[in-house]
Amino acid sequence: MSHPDSAPDYDLAFALQVTGFELATEPPAPDTPLGRIRAFAAEHGFDALTHEHFEAAIRGTL
Repeated sequence: MSHPDSAPDYDLAFALQVTGFELATEPPAPDTPLGRIRAFAAEHGFDALTHEHFEAAIRGTL
């Protein structure tokens, strides 16, 4: 494992690559579940988020 202060974190990048993921450097598209969650949180605050909000974001109804 690399030193926690190392940048970039090559261990994390490798683990993501092996599992088929990549670390995004851009914000998510607004029509994605994460984009909908971020838009809701920007308007109402992260403390207002509940489990139901995440389910609605996945369904596309948030």
